[in-house]
Amino acid sequence: MSTEESKSVEPQSSEQQETPKQGSINRLPPKFSNKKSKPVTVYLAVLFVVALLLLVMSFFMQQRSHQALEDLTSSMEESQSAATLQMDNQRLQYELEQAQDTIARMEEDQAALESKTADLEKQAQALEWLRLIEEAVRTSYGQAKELVDQFEESGLTDYLPAQSVVEGEDSPADVYKDIYAMLN
Repeated sequence: MSTEESKSVEPQSSEQQETPKQGSINRLPPKFSNKKSKPVTVYLAVLFVVALLLLVMSFFMQQRSHQALEDLTSSMEESQSAATLQMDNQRLQYELEQAQDTIARMEEDQAALESKTADLEKQAQALEWLRLIEEAVRTSYGQAKELVDQFEESGLTDYLPAQSVVEGEDSPADVYKDIYAMLN
């Protein structure tokens, strides 16, 4: 191989070198474009994944806040229910106190009526004794004296009315005092 051959080899290699250079220049933009589009695709994919993660996170946060809101609402309803029950309880306690006061007053009234009834019964008995004594005074002083002594022992003398039912007449207590003074 002579110098010609080497010259011919050289131009070929230079042509080959030029050809690839020209071809690589033509091919460079697609390769460069591939290299450029791959990071953009990865970047877009990462952004998409991040967006999805953010959507999922916001969904779960919304669910949690919704659950917290429901819990708060139910808690408020329970507290309102408890407040209503407390107010009802206070109202019922007030009504119970009023009923107990009414019962106490009625019991006092009943006791007073029973006492008054007992006093009226004793007054009726005392008036009956006085009637018997007056009849005995008309018939027998001995029997009248005996009835006066029994009447004094019974303790009913205090139950004789101090005022007369008939206006202008002596009261039963005054009539008895006169009879007692006459017999003793």
